[in-house]
Formats: sequence, C-alpha cells, structure tokens
Amino acid sequence: MMGSVYIPYAVILSVLIFVYCRKKGEKKGWAGVALMLPPAACFVFLKAKPKKKMVAGMVVLSCCLAIGGEAYLFFSHGNSRTDDTVPPIIKQMISLNEDVKKTTIDIYNASAELDRLSMSQSRIADIRSTMAVIRMIRDLAEENQKAVERLILFADEHDVYFHRKNLAWIFAIKSFYTDDHMIRHRKSRTDYLSAFERLLTYTHENFQNIMELKSQRHIKNYDAYYMLYRRAADSHNRFSRKRVDFQHQFVQQYPEVKPFLPGPHHLEPFQFWDKFSF
Repeated sequence: MMGSVYIPYAVILSVLIFVYCRKKGEKKGWAGVALMLPPAACFVFLKAKPKKKMVAGMVVLSCCLAIGGEAYLFFSHGNSRTDDTVPPIIKQMISLNEDVKKTTIDIYNASAELDRLSMSQSRIADIRSTMAVIRMIRDLAEENQKAVERLILFADEHDVYFHRKNLAWIFAIKSFYTDDHMIRHRKSRTDYLSAFERLLTYTHENFQNIMELKSQRHIKNYDAYYMLYRRAADSHNRFSRKRVDFQHQFVQQYPEVKPFLPGPHHLEPFQFWDKFSF
C-alpha cells in the first residue's frame, strides 16, 4: 500500500519536532511543516549549536531511507497489485496456458537431446539411451496433449464470459492449438517416435546378429525398419517446417498472443539416426 512507510515516518517525525519545539521555545508550526514535508524539519536545527546541527543531517538521512523504503515496496509489489485486478477466470486461463507452454518447451528440450544422440555412433549403449529419451518424449507429449485439452475445455466452458469481455486473445490461443497444422504435427511426431522406437527395439534385440554375425536375414529386416523410420522422419521434418511457418504467420496476424505461445523451435531438420555400416 502506498505510504505504508513514508506516512508513519512523517507522523512520528512531526510529533518529535512538536515536542522539541515546545521544549526549546521554537515555533510549533515546524511540526506541521515536518508532517507535510519531512526534509524541511532539518531547518529547525540549523540555528542550534553545532552538535545539534548533526541532527539536521540525521533528519535528511532518515527521510531518504523512508523514501527509499517506500520505493522498494512499490516496485517489489507492483506485480502483486496488478494481479489483484485480474479476474480469477483470466488467471486460471493464463495458468492453463502456462502449463501448455511449459510442457511444449519440455518436448523441445528432450527432442534436442534426441537429436544429439542421433548423431552419435550406433552402439548398444547409444541405442538404450535413445530409447529412454523416446519414452520420455512420448510421456511429455501425452502430458502436453492433456494440458492442451484442459485449456480448450476451459475456454469452451467460459465461452460466454470471454465473448462478453471481448477477450479476442483467448480465442486466438484456442484457434492456434486446434489448427490442423498443430494436429498434423502432433500426429507426425507420434508416427516418427513409433517408427524410431521400432527400429531401435529390433536393433537392440538383434544387435549381435546384425553387427557381429552379419546375418543377411537380420540385416534385410534392419534395412526395412530403417526405411520406415526414414520416411517417418522425413514426414515429421516436413510437418515441423510447416508448423514453424504457421506459427510465424499466426503471430504476425495476432501479435497480442506472442507472449502466450512457446517459441517455434526446430528451425533445422531433425538429425537422422546413423545407419549401421556393414
């Protein structure tokens, strides 16, 4: 609250100045001056003995501290005061959107780790690590989808309120996550992860037959799994580029929603898993 430091300080200083003036026979009007303008109280002490003149400096210093404390409280609690003016329904909508943003960014970060592993040599340890990351991304994607569904459901349930308040940015966010580009991208990611996991599972289970025994039957099966994986990866790269382009265009059309959306990410194609050299 404004004045929570400065006003009590001015009142206390005014009372002290009143007591001092009464005791020293000075004009009691200085108390009123100190209440309205605390720094002016230092003039009471300027004609006193040198020792008392130090008090004038203390008055100015304490006034600066009071003003500084007031400024600190104002700026440190500015956000909380703003939040108090936001209706609970809007706060809930923002919170749900933050869940979607966070889970989306988590997927981006995990996908970057998958890219890093895809560039490493195809050893048994790499296969296990990559399969673990795929499982993690699948869990994150499921969590993200649930967050999107909660967001859309909440927007639908309060559709009348949002229309009445003319909150166009909420409908823009809903439109973004329900657009075909986003739906097709999520499906292509699911297909890509499934094809990648099938390739790695077969490779892991038949690693010795493929790498050491050079079994032609197993190598032929591996090649078939690898081609399915590459097609899924190529398709996902195409949909990823389309999603990035869509998001750029969407933000240009609705610039007010930019702070509510995660960054587009993955401007470069996904790295491909290294094919074994037999």
